[in-house]
Amino acid sequence: MGDFSKVSDILSQEVFDTKNCTNSIKKAVAFSFWKNICGAKFAKFSKPYDIKGKTLLVAVKSPSVMQELIFYQNELLSKLKNYFMPVNIEIEEIRYDYKNWQKIATGTSYLKGDDSLEYYTTEEMDEIKLSSTEEKELEKALNAISNLTFLDEKLKSSMKRNIYNSTKAKKIRN
Repeated sequence: MGDFSKVSDILSQEVFDTKNCTNSIKKAVAFSFWKNICGAKFAKFSKPYDIKGKTLLVAVKSPSVMQELIFYQNELLSKLKNYFMPVNIEIEEIRYDYKNWQKIATGTSYLKGDDSLEYYTTEEMDEIKLSSTEEKELEKALNAISNLTFLDEKLKSSMKRNIYNSTKAKKIRN
């Protein structure tokens, strides 16, 4: 293994060789840190659901929540940079959507065919069986995350679960 300066280099070169896996990791990281970025108060009424380019898409419960988050936009972007720099994620803009809050918050979203992780039922996920090759690749990914020293155990666990679910969700879509 070479000398890497960023976690994203390790993940993309040693574990994930596809753009979709890397994008799923970026989303998992972004979504896991949201409560730390916006605070517990706003985390109850907002939920990131996608990353398009350098834009984070966030569902919000109401226009008033959206207005308040827009008021704190510069602070949120600054916090995003602090959290995402170690994993090479660049977010320059946040867009808010209150029209689809109910669908996204309950997991009945129109995004079911997207790479988003939580739009499949437990039953759908349990039915999917991974091949031995997929299991080996998944094990490499989970081991790489276990070795990330800058993340706490709760976040590592969340990332592992998201990667596992993302792998199964991809099989459902295919």
